[in-house]
Amino acid sequence: MIHDVDATLKELLVQKMPLDLSAVDVTFDMPNRDWSNRVVKPTLNLFLYGVCENHEVRSNQHALVRNGAAGIERRAPVRVDLTYLISAWTTDISDEHQLLGRVLTTLLRFPLVPDDVLKGSLLTQLGAVQAWIAQPERLPNPWDFWGNMENRLKAALNFVLTVSFEPYQPQEVRLVTTSTVHVQQQGGAT
Repeated sequence: MIHDVDATLKELLVQKMPLDLSAVDVTFDMPNRDWSNRVVKPTLNLFLYGVCENHEVRSNQHALVRNGAAGIERRAPVRVDLTYLISAWTTDISDEHQLLGRVLTTLLRFPLVPDDVLKGSLLTQLGAVQAWIAQPERLPNPWDFWGNMENRLKAALNFVLTVSFEPYQPQEVRLVTTSTVHVQQQGGAT
């Protein structure tokens, strides 16, 4: 599922920015010093650094599809936040800022990821893929983050996609299709 989210995010940038992949690479690597030393052409790096359940949209409801005396019961999907740090890598800082600004403008236009960029399992998920960009309460401490990556401090965007995971298999259940009422007269008249 996560690889489908990566592919969807890349397609969103390619289609809606639009991003020319012959001019700019898109990677999903950990932006540590070894990696950044190997970057040779302008690169957008979308590093997934957080995966957690979104409790704000949790549901315990079940859905039932009836088929005669049986039915298929599905548990509500689990909603998960995938948090990316998006950074631009070029030889000139002004080019990085321009590229990052274009990404920011594009992502702000799509609080719900458009259906035409969805890939793989996201095509059939229940509910829309929500997007959150640059939310202050969701930002990592930049000094801690880049220090742990053994790299220089860089401007970057925090981007969160909320997607549905369906870890539970649908279950066939028997349904009540008739009811029987037994009527019995009690005692005699006095």
